[in-house]
Amino acid sequence: MKKNYQSVLFLGIGGISMHQLALAYKEKGYTVYGYDQKESKYTKICSDAGITVTNRFRREFLHVDFCVKTAAIKDNNKYIINLKKLKCPIYDRAEILAKLCEEFKCVIAIAGTHGKSTTASLLYEILRTANKKVSCHIGADVFAPRFKCGDDYLVVEACEYNKSFLKLRPAISVITNIEAEHLDTYKNIFNLRSAFLTFLKHGLFRFVYFDSGVEYLKRIKGVEFVTKTDLKINPKIKGEHNLKNISLAVAVAKFLKIDEKQITKTVNSFSGIPRRYEYLGLYKSKKIYIDYAHHPSELKAFIDTFSTEFKEYKIVFQPHTYSRTKMFLSEFVDVLKEVKDLCIFKEYPAREKPSLGLSAHELYLEIKKYNKNVKYVASIKNILNFIGKERAIAFVGAGDIDEVAKKIIKSYSKNG
Repeated sequence: MKKNYQSVLFLGIGGISMHQLALAYKEKGYTVYGYDQKESKYTKICSDAGITVTNRFRREFLHVDFCVKTAAIKDNNKYIINLKKLKCPIYDRAEILAKLCEEFKCVIAIAGTHGKSTTASLLYEILRTANKKVSCHIGADVFAPRFKCGDDYLVVEACEYNKSFLKLRPAISVITNIEAEHLDTYKNIFNLRSAFLTFLKHGLFRFVYFDSGVEYLKRIKGVEFVTKTDLKINPKIKGEHNLKNISLAVAVAKFLKIDEKQITKTVNSFSGIPRRYEYLGLYKSKKIYIDYAHHPSELKAFIDTFSTEFKEYKIVFQPHTYSRTKMFLSEFVDVLKEVKDLCIFKEYPAREKPSLGLSAHELYLEIKKYNKNVKYVASIKNILNFIGKERAIAFVGAGDIDEVAKKIIKSYSKNG
């Protein structure tokens, strides 16, 4: 990019990553404009910071020096077409993130199919509480977020979707695990594994949590394969999967010469991130939890942990995208058919059309072959009929199922 740019437009500014990048450019002295179809807490944060955010195209947008767009905005978008006619440079979010990463002394990029948000958030918290000059760029809300170009450290969640993570050149590359996911981008598991291998090579120092899915990475020299930490810890966050995330964050923190007592103290006080085994509140004396699990492995890990804490419970699961439901149909059925009290909620399509895969109702029909008690619902009212007397209900998925749970709690607090 030219150094004399003065104004920038963010298309899709309401995303957690996009709004952070927009704020960074605002702080750098740019005139920043933002567009998003929906208002959110992130658009409000940007507005409060003095960024012009609208849900309709403004004349000023045609005169910006460059534009940043999310991967969800395609080249046939009418605004993109008009900006191209004006020869306005257009960059993907991942390109701009990679550009900003160059302004930090040490970038730590954490990738993986599962656990990257938790691992990155914990490592950021360890460095923050150790009084390091550290920023973060993570796909979840974290405690005391900071994105200050010029800091010594940047902990960044490196997403494999759309091959975004391959644009990064971190000092330290970290992989939590590798499973089949985002095959709409990669077509097959071999291409996915190749991309992770390339990502790992981009790092000067490399950390991988060791399991069967990453054995092929042994061909790379200089990789530290991490196993369960030997620190004596008593973490708040639950589950075997989180112990792996903790172990990986601890290994990187030790490499960065953070005091072990400080690491242990932070690990034990870390309460996790939103939508990961998060307790929301009560509905008629029943405990309501939400979790972000949307891949069969994540779903199994959550249910295994949840079922150890509660003998009587119900699960409300919302499938995320049609393609994922189709791709992992048999795996979803295997995980969910054993849940005694299960409700499938209407799918969250995200960027997809129904023709790309299977609906939530089709998943429900498959599960019903093995589990006669499973229910399908498409409204909050029907969920309330399902809840019953159990003392714990989990709303699970990466879509808007968390908003459904919050509305249920809010409606009871108003009327109860």
